[in-house]
Amino acid sequence: MEQIFKQTKYVDPMIDVAFKQIFGKEKNKRLIKELLEHVFDQDITELEFVNVEHPGESKDDRKAVFDLQCNSRQLGDFIVEVQVKAQAHFDKRALYYSTFPITAQAPRGDWDYDFRPVFFLGILNYRMSEPSGPVGNGGYIHRYSIREDSTGAQLTNALQFVFMELDAFNKRLQDCNGFVDKFLYYFKNLPNFAMKPDTQQDSYFEELLAAAEYSNMTKAEREAYNRRLKIQRDNYAADKYAREKQEREMEKVRVEMEKARSEMEKVRQELEEARARILAEGRAEANLSNAAKMLAAGLDMDLISGITGLSAEDLAKLKPVRPVTE
Repeated sequence: MEQIFKQTKYVDPMIDVAFKQIFGKEKNKRLIKELLEHVFDQDITELEFVNVEHPGESKDDRKAVFDLQCNSRQLGDFIVEVQVKAQAHFDKRALYYSTFPITAQAPRGDWDYDFRPVFFLGILNYRMSEPSGPVGNGGYIHRYSIREDSTGAQLTNALQFVFMELDAFNKRLQDCNGFVDKFLYYFKNLPNFAMKPDTQQDSYFEELLAAAEYSNMTKAEREAYNRRLKIQRDNYAADKYAREKQEREMEKVRVEMEKARSEMEKVRQELEEARARILAEGRAEANLSNAAKMLAAGLDMDLISGITGLSAEDLAKLKPVRPVTE
């Protein structure tokens, strides 16, 4: 039985099932073709979808399953991956995935290693770590290739990587510059559109919106999408609870540490006061002892008072009592 969710007009393309429904169908091929042309600045005359599941060379080897792979005999292979949650080594995953189309081109027998390029596009729902390469388009598009460090000269065009960060893209439609900006705007905001936005009759985005309508999915497609949506929502709820629990625990630790610091400061002040008191008592005792010695030596009391700061009354208490002689 189909599980019913309260749906927006358009599906969320960051859910892999929806992404494949929008961009991985033969009838919607224009959507992925023109996107790849603009992202990689290539003129793609022909493009075909490729099986996204790549087994290893043996049954024990790790396999790879791409979100989308296309092939152009003229240019090479295009891999497209959407990534919702941050992954520690997504850059290395991109590199690993890129090796599968390369090894697939290796013929039996002799080979001079002249393989067609592999283009990797990652659409990320988070920000990458601080980029080490050139950044374009306001910091939300990152482009990488194999280059010489000091001169920037390209060693080969056989591997090209582009990462687009939805989390870093916050433009309004009227502020978008060019096709890629508009694509990111629609791609990011599709689930938030309560009604069809004005595309100014741009045929590409008209087709994109039509392909992304929830009501245009078949029953099987809706069931698959809703299953993935439920998993994503469950994961989000679990992650949110874990974050909030961690924040509560960290706040508890912070309060306890603050309390401990306050107690330590109180003890420090008490020790400082005790030290000052002991020093003062020691100085007073030494002062009295010195005054007694000066009195015994017969010094004038006014002089002793001036030196020690003791009053005449204090000195009188220290003055030795002379024995009475008959």
